[in-house]
Amino acid sequence: MLEGLRGLELHGRESVRQVHSEVVGYFANQVHRMDYPTYVSKGWAIGSGPVESACKTVIGKRMKGGGMRWGESGADEMSHLRALFASGDKQWDAYWHPSQN
Repeated sequence: MLEGLRGLELHGRESVRQVHSEVVGYFANQVHRMDYPTYVSKGWAIGSGPVESACKTVIGKRMKGGGMRWGESGADEMSHLRALFASGDKQWDAYWHPSQN
């Protein structure tokens, strides 16, 4: 894909060439993160589905109840607690009782 982007013939405004340059630069700098065939062969998830599901079940269920209103700091704090709680009893207990570990 990177080579395809680099090989595009650009006809147009300077703004188009600038955006193209930024996109090529981004992909060139992130190519080490995009070895999807290797990731799949190792059984690693490469899609956003698990993260989106976690957002819905871990955060959404707790934060979107009827009548709930959250400010930025309260939502941030509650999200951290909810993620800790959803991580299981061992994580929850280790956080609240660090000397017992």
